[in-house]
Amino acid sequence: MRRFSLRSLPFGPSDEAWVELPVEVEPFILGGETYEAEGGMADLDLTIARVGDRYTLSGEVVAVLVGPCQRCLEEARIEVVAEGTETALRGESEGVDDEDEPYVSGWSLDVGRWVRDLIGTALPLTLLCRDDCRGLCPVCGADLNKAGPGHRHEPE
Repeated sequence: MRRFSLRSLPFGPSDEAWVELPVEVEPFILGGETYEAEGGMADLDLTIARVGDRYTLSGEVVAVLVGPCQRCLEEARIEVVAEGTETALRGESEGVDDEDEPYVSGWSLDVGRWVRDLIGTALPLTLLCRDDCRGLCPVCGADLNKAGPGHRHEPE
């Protein structure tokens, strides 16, 4: 799912609605490497509150990104949990700048773009296969995680 119609919300008497959505996530290109959401999808738990002529959208997304470790180049699986809140006018609104409501246009919520931005802002600075990854040997390129602590080179 890339877009979600806000008209389809099942509001109850409390003026809140909850929806769980599977969302397609486009790959991330970081440092020239591609990181993809596992299965190309992420799960979004969306809570929408209706207050007057505005919506408050609160989302929590969980995704696992898969791509190369930035130290040893083996496969890294990075779990990302991100949260965000947006507000938007309900329905068609004249004179509203897209910069004010970057994810909502009329009754349509661009969940794909919002989820991708949430994931992107929650990514760690370094994408590693594990926290204690030792990386590659700068002399011979061996994976130091597999080579062990005795891996050495004679000085020239």
